[in-house]
Amino acid sequence: MELIFSTWNEVEAYLDRSKGIVIPLGSIEQHGPNGLIGTDALCAEAIARRMASEGEILVGPTISFGVAPFNLAFPGTISVRSTTLMALVTDYVRSLAKHGFEHFYFLNGHGGNLGPLRAACQDLQAERSYGEDGGQRSIRFFFRSWWEFPTVDTLRREFYDDGEGMHATPSEIAVTQALFPEHVKAAPPTNVARLSTSYLREHAGDNHADAHQHRQHFPDGRVGSESGLATPQQGLMLLDAAISDGICDYKSFLESF
Repeated sequence: MELIFSTWNEVEAYLDRSKGIVIPLGSIEQHGPNGLIGTDALCAEAIARRMASEGEILVGPTISFGVAPFNLAFPGTISVRSTTLMALVTDYVRSLAKHGFEHFYFLNGHGGNLGPLRAACQDLQAERSYGEDGGQRSIRFFFRSWWEFPTVDTLRREFYDDGEGMHATPSEIAVTQALFPEHVKAAPPTNVARLSTSYLREHAGDNHADAHQHRQHFPDGRVGSESGLATPQQGLMLLDAAISDGICDYKSFLESF
């Protein structure tokens, strides 16, 4: 069930059965020489939609714009400020909480969103703790990036090993290839430098330099990722794994609170 394709009556009836909703988040940013600019939003949205089609799950509209200033030296990237994303998430949650939603599961497709997303949700909880929420009921939040699902993580390590890298990864490109075969792009024959474990740890959550330096360090947009390893067949397997793991993860969240 998708919010944008529902009537208000249907949403009201859904709230009699469940107080939970899945909200996909992504980014509009470069994904190397063969990755679609909309990759992060497209992956999160597709997984969430398929979760909804296979379970009693309501999916909200995708937040497509993410925090990606480090990619602004690459044409086509559209980044928002952290404060912009925080304000949007805050108003999104407040609107739905007013109607009775209590459990908000954010399915993320872009690492740079996690810091602002968590901060926004902490501020929403602070409003309740300080008694500034007008007496609204308790709400709960959960955050999951789709590549963290256990079966997905196992597959991407099996398929790509250290060629997975950090950005414009073959796993996310494989998913978009499976979703949109008409938009598959050929990867140039390049030997991308692998990233060290310490680099991956220190730059987690897209903790990168400014846009100019970032393009100097990674001139074709890929960050340690051998995107040419991606295939549509792998993408289908990753999608199936993400849907199955996602449904279990979401149900576990609902049952925990």
